[in-house]
Amino acid sequence: MARLLATIGVLLVFGGCAAPSRTTQPLPPPLMETTVRRPVSPRPPPAPRPRTTPRPRPAPTRSLRGATIVVDAGHGGRDPGAIGVGPMHEKDVNLQVAQRVAELLNGWGATVRTTRDHDRFVSLDSRAAFAERCRADLFVSIHADAARRSSAAGATIYIARGANRDSQEAAQSIAAALSRAGIACRGIHGAGFRVLVGHSRPAVLIECGFLTNPREAWRLSTPSYQAHLAKALAEGIADHFAP
Repeated sequence: MARLLATIGVLLVFGGCAAPSRTTQPLPPPLMETTVRRPVSPRPPPAPRPRTTPRPRPAPTRSLRGATIVVDAGHGGRDPGAIGVGPMHEKDVNLQVAQRVAELLNGWGATVRTTRDHDRFVSLDSRAAFAERCRADLFVSIHADAARRSSAAGATIYIARGANRDSQEAAQSIAAALSRAGIACRGIHGAGFRVLVGHSRPAVLIECGFLTNPREAWRLSTPSYQAHLAKALAEGIADHFAP
């Protein structure tokens, strides 16, 4: 009996040592991160805004319907006009510019009459009578100037001394248009030219520049400058008739 009790006591001692014990300590953190991170794709840059080309402004509409305008190319034929240092005589410059002015005015609806459309002589009295016969709302005589001083430059506008209001306002409109176009203008002056005083119609005479000035003589002989000049003159005339 004593031996049995001793044996049970030994088993109890060793059994208690071998029994698993519970622990309340937390587990250590893992050595490697186990969370899987998804790669973040970079956002594409914003698409550039398309460049918008500004719409060209429409050309101002002009209407000269009902207006009768006589365009007079000064000199012609046996009368060459001023002979300067450039390659063209005045009569040729006058005709080139006058034809361009007439074409623009005609395109804007005016009734345009010309004193000459080629190289021919027309007397001053015939030009004046033509303006009267056509009952011109405006007579525009186109010329080129000459001076003793080669430095003289710029356009000049003439009206009759004591000219009526229509002539004065037409001259002012043309002078303003020349200025807008960057063409130097020497102002508006009174004169007794036959084509201004030989009829009763409103009239202006424009000296487009000096053929005795080497720079202006060269410019007046070029089609590009003739077109630029004619456009300014035509716009000034059209402004005069604008409501």
